Amino acid sequence: MRNIEWDKFEKDNEVLEYLKNLPRYKNTAIKSTYRRAMFFLNLLYCRLFRLDKPLLVVLVTNNKCDLNCSYCYGSYGERKLKDYSTKELLKIIDQLKSLGCRLLTLHGGESLLRRDMGEIFNYAKLKGFCISFNTNGSLVSKKIGEIRCVDTVCVSMDGTEESNDKNRGKGCYKSAMNAIDVLRQNNIPIVVHATLTRDNTQDMEFLAKLAVEKKFRIQYSILYNHSTIQDKCANLIMSNAEIRETVKKILGLKKRGYPVYYTENVLNATIDWPFPYDKGFVTKKDDDLIKKLKLVPCYHGRLKYQIDADGRVVTCWAHDYPNAPNIKKLGVAKAIKECHDRNICKSCAFLANNEQNVLMQLNPRNVLNVLRTQVTEAIKIK
Repeated sequence: MRNIEWDKFEKDNEVLEYLKNLPRYKNTAIKSTYRRAMFFLNLLYCRLFRLDKPLLVVLVTNNKCDLNCSYCYGSYGERKLKDYSTKELLKIIDQLKSLGCRLLTLHGGESLLRRDMGEIFNYAKLKGFCISFNTNGSLVSKKIGEIRCVDTVCVSMDGTEESNDKNRGKGCYKSAMNAIDVLRQNNIPIVVHATLTRDNTQDMEFLAKLAVEKKFRIQYSILYNHSTIQDKCANLIMSNAEIRETVKKILGLKKRGYPVYYTENVLNATIDWPFPYDKGFVTKKDDDLIKKLKLVPCYHGRLKYQIDADGRVVTCWAHDYPNAPNIKKLGVAKAIKECHDRNICKSCAFLANNEQNVLMQLNPRNVLNVLRTQVTEAIKIK
């Protein structure tokens, strides 16, 4: 799809009217498989020719959230910042496609609070992106018609109703469960993301069994960015020993056949992390140590970037610097390049990061696992 001259529209309402007249993207198993394959083929090309480009980008669409989770280091439930206009968001999407992005993860805040989100999904699919969408689930049933074109939906849910709602708010468990059921009814692949804290590690098996029952993959994440959240929820932060034991339990669930998002080598890399977990990453100055310990190499800031709703470009949320390069000042291409040039991170202990890193490293075991998983997910789409 050709680029549009968005500046010819004076108001967002005019942009929305234009978007509403575009063809509606009807996703299918074949189309989704093709888009997933194009990402992988572009990854192979970049690795073969040692190219760095933003193949995978997480784009935070808005600063607002209808929840105020106790551990949210982004404070999306409290932000007062102005969101991207529809025009601004479309320009970002166009520029990302021009820079080589193939896999786009959209989330907030809560993206579905935006009145234009359905049109954003549709436009991004018409542009040829593979789309993953993250949500707390509160508005999924109301806006399922807007979501049907995406390739995967990730729903946040941390455990049983008691554990989940303690940190995320009353009623959040029921809305997340309802979202899962609605997504299943509409044949949309689902990942459930659980943030693990000292409060809810006992719920990991509950979530794993639920994943089997509801046919989704379960992605556990250890609470990090401790310094950012220390003041408001120090009681939720696990000790080093607790983190190690928690990841061992995730590995145990994986070995028992539960649909855990991570591969065993990624879980073992976190279990064997040779530093305290509050030193969650190592940098270029540790090159000799990295080679000696055979740590997973990092490709964030080379092949993956994250753009916050305030415009900042970071390699990942572990480097959520206030003075990060900003697309509102530099433009998308220059901000990404500056983020790339500033990047000193070489390896980390973060599970989700390393699951992507071993894929981008082209580890044969992980490549085969991802290909199998992606095909399995794609064929669910009807």
